[in-house]
Amino acid sequence: MMADSSPLLLELNENDPGIFVTQLVHKQQAGFSQTSQIHKKDNHIRGQARFCPHKRLNNAFMLHASTSPFYPLFAALDINAKIHEGESGRRLWAECVELGIESRKAILARCKLFRPFIPPVVDGKLWQDYPTSVLASDRRFFSFESGAKWHGFEGYAADQYFVDPCKLLLTTLGINAETGEYSDFGVPATILAHYLRENGIVPEKCDLNSILFLLTPAESHEKLAQLVAMLAQFEQHIEDDSSLAEVLPSVYNKYPVRYRDYTLRQLCQEMHDLYVSFDVKDLQKAMFRQQSFPSVVMNPQDAHSAYIRGEVELVRIRDAEGRIAAEGALPYPPGVLCVVPGEVWGGAVQRYFLALEEGVNLLPGFSPELQGVYSETDADGMKRLYGYVLK
Repeated sequence: MMADSSPLLLELNENDPGIFVTQLVHKQQAGFSQTSQIHKKDNHIRGQARFCPHKRLNNAFMLHASTSPFYPLFAALDINAKIHEGESGRRLWAECVELGIESRKAILARCKLFRPFIPPVVDGKLWQDYPTSVLASDRRFFSFESGAKWHGFEGYAADQYFVDPCKLLLTTLGINAETGEYSDFGVPATILAHYLRENGIVPEKCDLNSILFLLTPAESHEKLAQLVAMLAQFEQHIEDDSSLAEVLPSVYNKYPVRYRDYTLRQLCQEMHDLYVSFDVKDLQKAMFRQQSFPSVVMNPQDAHSAYIRGEVELVRIRDAEGRIAAEGALPYPPGVLCVVPGEVWGGAVQRYFLALEEGVNLLPGFSPELQGVYSETDADGMKRLYGYVLK
């Protein structure tokens, strides 16, 4: 299904470039954290000056490598390569794809508030009504059809993108896929993520109304059945309007005064209303569209050098409009820089961080991880976000 997505499988000749691919190993394969591997495909230009021989590649590697390496990292790469060798490796991932499909079918059957991020209908037939073997062998069941409402993405050609079947992405109630408008009630994904972690299930990440699980050959029917069961149980808590102390005891016990007498549904409504009031989904969309990027007035390296020299000051994000960022800033998720050194604070980026500031104070316990922006508590006990700008 995904074979033509790999540049390493292209048929190349002496007029084509050599190809390097860096591949993450530790997320979904058999490797320690930080493990990745480099693939090189340039035999088709062997004998040309641009061919990269082993000695030259090794020199570049050693230039950036530690003189005290963690040898188990290298051992993990060897083991990972052996695990994936030959037909057995392909079978491992084929089974993983099928397990992911079966899990999506189970979620569609049991859940109303959460939906797998897949086309609802293909060729006039419900996605889940196709046999698993058919779904696992045809990429169109995961493809972004241009103009389709279920994904809402724009600006790409037919068959350009598709959902990785081994990344189980779910959307949560809160945004109408047909219109792109907010619904009256929503379930912010971070609340679901907290609930799952309370019950021993760790999502890869979550955003406003989406949550991601990475599937690997290590998954089993039992593990994914447990995930589906916990999703259904969370929905039941919403329907029953269960107390927050029962559903999220860790959050409740850390902030008992703030969340006294709260129910799960009440918390979801309050966070959803915050998203609506700041129109956070459109702010996030605007941050990553070229027409609303921050203005660039300085080379990022020069701005970073000024930061290192201390030619900066720490100001509230509220007061940063028009100032030049000295440090890149991002919330995680999505984990992508929203403003980089040398860009001007303002517009959608500034409003997005101000929305996060409001959320940090209104709903403690659900703060995203922030980098390049700093939280300080003022005399009134309110948390304010600050960032470094050039003097």
